[in-house]
Parts: sequence; C-alpha cells; structure tokens
Amino acid sequence: MSTIQSSCAYCGVGCGVSVSSTQADWVDVDVSSLTLTGDKHHPANHGHLCAKGERLLDSLAQPNVLRYPVLRSGKPIQWDQASSLIAEKFAQTIAQYGANSVALYLSGQLLTEDYYVANKFAKGYLKTANVDTNSRLCMSSAVSSMQRAFGEDVVPGCYDDIEHAEVIVLIGANTAWTHPVLFKRILASRNANNTKLVVIDPVATATAKQADLHLAIAPGADLALFYGLLGYLADNERVNHEYITTHTDGFDAVLSHAKQLSTDLIGLAKQVGLTEQVLRQFYQLFVQHKTVLTASCQGVNQSVIGTDTTNAIINCHLALGHIGQAGCGFFSLTGQPNAMGGREVGGLATQLACHMGFSEPERELLADFWQVDTVADKKGLAAVDMFDALADGKIKAIWIMGTNPVVSLPNSNKVAKALADCPFVVVSEITPDSDTAKFADILLPAQGWSEKCGTVTNSERTISRQRGFITPKGQSKADWWAISQVAQKMGFQGFEFDSSASVFREFAALSASVKLAFPYKIFDLSGLTHLTQQQYDDLIPTQWPIASAEHIGQQGLRIFSDGGFATPTGKAQFILPAKPVTQETPNVAKHVSVLLNSGRSRDQWHTMTRTGHIASLRASIPEPVIQLHPDKLTNFSIADGDLVTICSATDEGATPFALARVVADQGIPLDMALMSMHWSKQFSLGKGVNQYLDSRVDPVSQQPGYKCQYVVLKPVLMALQGVVFGLHDPAAQGLCWQVAQTLANGVCHHIGFTNNEDGFAYQATAHSLTWSANVHGQRLHVQCNMEKGMVSAIKVLSHSRVNLAVEPMNAFIGKPIDNVFIKQLHQQINAGNSPLICACTGVTDAQIADEINAQFDQQVFNDGKQHLQFNKALDATQSSLGCGRQCGSCNSEVKQCAQTHWQNALSYIELEYPNATEEDVA
Repeated sequence: MSTIQSSCAYCGVGCGVSVSSTQADWVDVDVSSLTLTGDKHHPANHGHLCAKGERLLDSLAQPNVLRYPVLRSGKPIQWDQASSLIAEKFAQTIAQYGANSVALYLSGQLLTEDYYVANKFAKGYLKTANVDTNSRLCMSSAVSSMQRAFGEDVVPGCYDDIEHAEVIVLIGANTAWTHPVLFKRILASRNANNTKLVVIDPVATATAKQADLHLAIAPGADLALFYGLLGYLADNERVNHEYITTHTDGFDAVLSHAKQLSTDLIGLAKQVGLTEQVLRQFYQLFVQHKTVLTASCQGVNQSVIGTDTTNAIINCHLALGHIGQAGCGFFSLTGQPNAMGGREVGGLATQLACHMGFSEPERELLADFWQVDTVADKKGLAAVDMFDALADGKIKAIWIMGTNPVVSLPNSNKVAKALADCPFVVVSEITPDSDTAKFADILLPAQGWSEKCGTVTNSERTISRQRGFITPKGQSKADWWAISQVAQKMGFQGFEFDSSASVFREFAALSASVKLAFPYKIFDLSGLTHLTQQQYDDLIPTQWPIASAEHIGQQGLRIFSDGGFATPTGKAQFILPAKPVTQETPNVAKHVSVLLNSGRSRDQWHTMTRTGHIASLRASIPEPVIQLHPDKLTNFSIADGDLVTICSATDEGATPFALARVVADQGIPLDMALMSMHWSKQFSLGKGVNQYLDSRVDPVSQQPGYKCQYVVLKPVLMALQGVVFGLHDPAAQGLCWQVAQTLANGVCHHIGFTNNEDGFAYQATAHSLTWSANVHGQRLHVQCNMEKGMVSAIKVLSHSRVNLAVEPMNAFIGKPIDNVFIKQLHQQINAGNSPLICACTGVTDAQIADEINAQFDQQVFNDGKQHLQFNKALDATQSSLGCGRQCGSCNSEVKQCAQTHWQNALSYIELEYPNATEEDVA
C-alpha cells in the first residue's frame, strides 16, 4: 500500500491527511481503492480529523461534475476557444471602458499558486486592483486590525500556545463546530494543565456549553467589554509599563478612553449584558494569570465594528506585553484552508503581493519584478463594492473562481440580478450545479481537491503541500493554468509557467526582493526561492518566515517576541475605536423583530456544494432551521416546528416560499434568531439567509456585517407537508417548501403545500396507490407510485411535520408492491425517526437512550440507587457507541442527549440529578 500526504480542503486549521491506495501505482487510481486518515506527523492536527475531513473522499462523488468548458447555451467548447473568447472579451471591455471595468473574485479554496497568478494577471497586466476574495467575508477585519497594530498582516502565535496558556478565551467562535480539531486540543489541554476556558458568545453554543465561564454578552458588546478590560488592567496595576514605553505608541490616548468604562463597572456590566460579578470574574482571570490566549472568529469579524473590536482585544495583550510570548496574545481563527495564502500574494483588493501596499516604492518594486511599466496604482473594489459596481453597470466583465457569491454575499438577490445583467461572466468551478455557475457565460472546469497540486497556508502560518492523487478527468485544469492561457492570448509575457512549482518559485523570489527592499516586513519565503521540482514535491509543513532553506520544517515559531514590530517606527500601535460602545440599532419595533445571527452547522461547509451531497453529513440537520428562544415564538404567532420566512425589519416584502423550520432553543437570547448560512437554491426552494441581510460593512476592513441585523419572521402556513422518496417533480404546482436531502442511495425531498388540493394532486395518477392512517395520533396520507410493477415514488404527507427514518424509507423504492410490502412500509412509518447525534459514528438519540438506560440499570443493580454516577455512565456509553470519541465536535450534544435520558430514568426513582460540572473530553 502506498500513501500520499496532502492537506484538508476545509477550514483554516490546515490539517494534514494521508491518502493510501491498494493499487500498485497512482495512475488512474480507482477511488474505491483509497482510504483517508489524519496525518499523524502533521503539526496542525497530529492525526486528528473532524467529521467533514474524515469524509473528504466522499466529497469526490459529485452528482454533476464539470469536465469541459461550457457556454451559457450548454454547448461544450475546447479550452483554446474558451481562453481566446475570455481574452477577447476582457480586452474589448478594457479598451472601451477602462481597466476598472473588469474584475476577478477569488476564493480561500484556491491554492497559493492560483492566487498568485490571478493577482499578477489583474494588478500587473490588466492594471486593475479589482481583485478580491471571499476571504473578505470572513477574515478582513482581523487582517485590518493586525495591520493597524503590528504594521503587517501577521498572526504572532502558534497552535502550541494552547498547551502553554493558563486561560484560553474564545470570542465569537463556536470552535467545537467550526474548528473541531483545535477545540479537541483545547479540551485536552484543560484536562492536562487545568487550563481555564472562557467563551464569549451571546448564544449558548456547543462550545459555550463546555466552558468554565460563558459570557453571554449582548450582541455587539465585545468592543466595550475589552476596552473596559484595558481600563481594569490599568486600575489593578497589571499593565507592563516598561514594555509599553519601549515597544508601543498611543497607549495614553487609548487608556483614557478605556478608563471611562472601567470606572463604572456596574454601568459597564449592564451595557454588555452581564452581571457585575461575572464581569469582575472575567477581568480577574487576566489579572491573576500570566498567560492568557484570546482567539476570535466570525462572531467578531462579521460586524461593522469588527476591526475596532479586534484592536480592542490586541490593545489588552499589548498592555500586558503578551504579543509573541508562549501561551499569550491574540490569535485569529481562520475560516478557509488558504485564506492566509491568498493574503500573502495580495488576494485582497486592498493590498499588493507579499504584504505590500500601494505606496510608490512598493508599486515600483512590483512593476520591476514583473517587468511591466506599471501596476495598479490604487486599491480596488472590495467584495460588496465590487458587486455593487456590477449592479450599477460599472463592471462589465467578471471572472469568479471557486466561490459562490450568489449565496455567500449579503443582499444575495441583488448579487444574482447583477450577474444576470452583467455583459460577460466567467465562472471556474468543479460543478455546474452551484447557484453562481448558473449565471456563467463561460463555465470553466477547475481541478478540485484530490486533482490539483500546490500549497496552502493555515492559521498559524504553516505552509503545507496539497497534493493531487487522482488523474484529472476530462479537461479540468488548474486555475493558474487557465489564467495563464488567457494572459498569453492577450499578448502578455511572464505567464509561461509549466508547473505549480514554477509559480511558487517566482512567488518566493518576489518575497525575497520585498524583504530586501523593506527589511522590517515579516513575511519572507526567501529560503524557498530555489526549490527544485523534487524539493517542492517533497516539501514538508513549514512555518514562515523562512529566511533560509535550513528553516524548512520549522514549527512553533512566534513573531514579535523581541518587541520589534513591522511598523515604520518598529513599535506596535494602540488603536482608538471609531465608536466607543456597542453597535447602533435601527428604530424598529423589537417586540415583532429579532436580531438575525447567521452561523454555521457542525457538519456542513460554506454553501454545501462540496458537503451537501454527502448523506452522513446531511443527516444531522436535513432541513434549514431557524432557532429562537421559546418565549419569543408567541410574538410571531409561531410554534416549534412551524415553517417561516423572513423579511427585513424595514421592508414588509417577503417571499411566498418557506425559508426554514422553527426550532425552540433555550440557549438563544430572547431577542435573537440563529440560522446557518449554508442553504441555497441548489438545495432549498427558499434559498438562503443572506438574501435578507443588507450589505452594511465595517468601514475599515470592508467586511460585511452579517451578524445581528433586525428582521421580522412570518409564518408560512402549510396545509400539507411531508417527504417524497424516489421520483420528484420540483416544479409541481403549489410547492412552497422543498428541500433536497442526499441519502446513501438516492435523494428524498421534504415538501410542503399551502392548500390540500395541490398536496394531494402532487404526482397523483390514476394508478397511484393511496391510503390514510393514524400513526401516534397523527393523520398520515401515503401515496405509492409504480412503474412496471415496482415502486417509483412514495409520498407521505400530513397537516404537521412528518418524522420518518428517511434511509430505511428510501430502501422501499424499486420494490414490488404486495401485501408484505404494505405491512413492512406501515411498520417503518410507525417506527418514526430518531435524530442523528454523532455524524462520525452515525449514532442516534435512540441508541444513546438505550445505552444510557442500560448503564443506569446496571449501576442500580450493582451499586444501588444512592450511588449513581452520570459521568461514569456517560463514559461507558461513549466507549460503547464511539459517539463524541472521534472528532469531538458533537461532545456537548452527546452529553446533553445522555443527560436528558438519565434525568428521565432518575424521575422514575424520585431522585434529582444535578447538572454535571466536569466535561468528558473526546
């Protein structure tokens, strides 16, 4: 068996994976011969993977794969014709309307080599900086704050800081779901080192439920919270005055502002939504401990005050002298596998390659290196502004690569219309099914994970190789190759790359030139400039800066530990906020509106084009859901399980289609609704949540403020709803709820109708077998359609939600109808459904209930009812079933489920079970 080391395609943890094959060689390898595990030697994950990572091989079997260039008409064409047409259209557009009439929109899914060539093409040769990336949507506030404070987009710390920290603060980060491998490491450190875990989040997330201290602050209050902390540190003589004087500027002005908050802790506590006791408890952790690590993610970044908030966090760690020290400082949790690699090459419209800006010396250096007369002379349009310009007709041609802005951008309906009206749209994709791909005038087949080769950079600055191990099918090509072909067709020199290694060498050489000209810059790949093809192929994970080839393989590297920073003065900067307190809220009737908070689901990724067709990852949350506090439901005249749609608080217009199903959750603040951002038209008739969010942005970073906009929920009353298996007509009359769910062997559709007639008429024929039955007090209407004596479709409808075990129900498709079939179908319908709790093992609520009850009975029998131990039973349950013992992301759900059934068992013997205080670690 031979093995290839690569890297995961999902989040910014940057996990290493080992792909093994039973075949003798890797030429035309059969996917069925492959196995995938975590790479035990990779410094990011040491062999651990999350549920999504474990199923990377399952993501390769896309329902519809793009293998050839295709015109909007559906006509396939050859690459030569496609690249010529793109070159011609871009050249004509620039000649007629100017360089800024074209744009490129990229993705953190691209490899560094792809990113580099795209930026060289646009900023160096097309002379436009209208090149932005979906990293703008998740990371740009963190980028801007580090640039302001440190002088450069540099994350100072590394993952090893987790083991060195006495206190770890996670703010705006549901790490248990979004970065499970790192969260598992945090929990392990807590067990081994007694590390204190603090979670700051308005929502009682899976992460918050496992914290030693959960600060359920008011939305937008994190800015005031950390400015108050800075004042509190000074008030308690905890700041490092020697460090501040020697290594920073601007402290006094910032401290003056901070003390306005810390002098009134009672008022500050009220402002941030905490009790004074909890506020003091949090602040004291910084006073009483020497090593505190604060890590943030989208809850901070995706705000109109995201940059100021992050700088408020950094200010505190600067005042403590923490930056670059073991177990200390600020850490940015990256959302995508190569968001940092994209930033390194200038992937954002607001920067040039190698962390350069648009000053004249920097532009001259880049022009000389690329051997052009000049490069783009000013910042380009960031994502929201780019698509606004598209809507206004100012951008006439756009090339979108590896991302789905029709779903992921705010005000997504406007984005869709802008693309529909744009004269020329190019989309590079691996599937034609994405919402954005539908608007392409030319759709280009890109190589996906498993086919493409290059590098990525993770959250701790580690560069890893992503290696292809499957021979690309059809005419799918690397993105750097596609761009190079168009560039050469436009007559540009400098795009004669013959491999990803040749691209990387040029990028590394550019970094060496930049470091020589601007020695205070931190980013440096000088040591990789002369890699041979074999050395590039064999490159092991390495953390930058890499000044020499001798540094290849280095890890655990911290930046700014000597107190020198990448600013002109060499000093870090304390930053004053533009606004002193929380976000302003519109004048809306709060009793009929909620703050909509968009987040992520545990088992899905971005807009689900990669994960939505994997049955095991779809099973836990098969439909779009919107979570609200139970006490808020009456305000909207809705109940748990109802279907709703959304309209903005200032716009009464609402789609007739249902967007999501209501889930009552005590962990959601009273005035908030939480919905994941993954859903799209590809999977749901109601499309996604971003169509209801306006395009407000952080004024510094230009990152959209997705978090906490006021909206109004409206019920969508269903006459009939249910599930159809087998054949399905997506254009059936009266459908107002339709969600496709991938199964192990097929697809089922969750459907709903606003009137009975349409529901009963849906797919009904003269030969349909129909009947009704009462099941557990619910009236169900069943319809079976047949083709050649075999079942082709099964429809089960009711006036309320239908709960069915979809996999065994789908197994009836293709069977002959007889008395045995009817009996078995009835038995299966009667059995209902048990929710999936652990995606890694497929363990359901019912299985946990059975096992925890068995453990309960065993303890009662062996030890007596007065000596029951829940933690012992939980450990035995997890050991027996495996749930929560693999990636660990479902740990809190497993415990909550087990505790519910344990409490039920206790109720029979009249004991009261107190809440557990110890968290089992996966």
